[in-house]
Amino acid sequence: LRTDGRVWNQLRSSRLSLTRWENGATCTTQWGKGTRVSCTCTAELLPPNPDRPNEGMVALSVDLSPSASTAFRQAAPVTTGGSILRSLERVLLTGGALDTEALCVTPQYWVWKLSLAVTVLDDGGNLMDASVLAALAALRHYRKPHVELAAEGSNSGVPPRWIQSDLKEPVPLPLHHTPLSISFALLPHDTAAQSTASAKVTLLVDPDAREELVSVGTLSIAMNVHGEVCLLDFGGGCELATERLREAYRLAAQHVQDLCQALETSLQQ
Repeated sequence: LRTDGRVWNQLRSSRLSLTRWENGATCTTQWGKGTRVSCTCTAELLPPNPDRPNEGMVALSVDLSPSASTAFRQAAPVTTGGSILRSLERVLLTGGALDTEALCVTPQYWVWKLSLAVTVLDDGGNLMDASVLAALAALRHYRKPHVELAAEGSNSGVPPRWIQSDLKEPVPLPLHHTPLSISFALLPHDTAAQSTASAKVTLLVDPDAREELVSVGTLSIAMNVHGEVCLLDFGGGCELATERLREAYRLAAQHVQDLCQALETSLQQ
């Protein structure tokens, strides 16, 4: 058993708190007792990037609150925030979860720019999975307003007019699928010897803060309910045999199924 009573392949319980207003949505994820992450999604109409006139834009940010951990009091670790940010970019954009072309209102003139702001409120370990879940939940919960083009026509510099939600129901964002992340801490069987041999490495799913401190490496796998992998992030630190990687994939696929089902239930409430 682990220090919190879980077995090696057991996730902590998670709870979602969802809020939506006229042009925004927020999801706060409570991951176990010690990890809490919030993500806010908003949108605005802007001229597109000249290099991609038919695509909308997505701005991602990750903020590690000083109150989240004593380690963040002086200065939040750049590597932690940067790693979460890069993973979100790979899951949402490179992995094709979000259709940026569908965010285009008028080619070359007006597109939607989505802003996703992730804030770490409490660091009890495994910030990666909690951040990805909060970001995907906020995107799923957000509703994009309808717009009306100016009388001068679509090819004008006049911004389209927003239509209030009480006049026309906003629509969900164009998401192709909902990939979620499952992370593992890699621990040697004999921590005193600090062995990093692949055969002696143990996988611990959803590590808490103490388990992360004694781990020799981490592994994160993001996939959708169909088992299609969008992210495989292995930070090194030890050898990882193919058999262990397959074992991690099978376990991640099972947990993603459960998390996606819990997410759908929260969105329907």
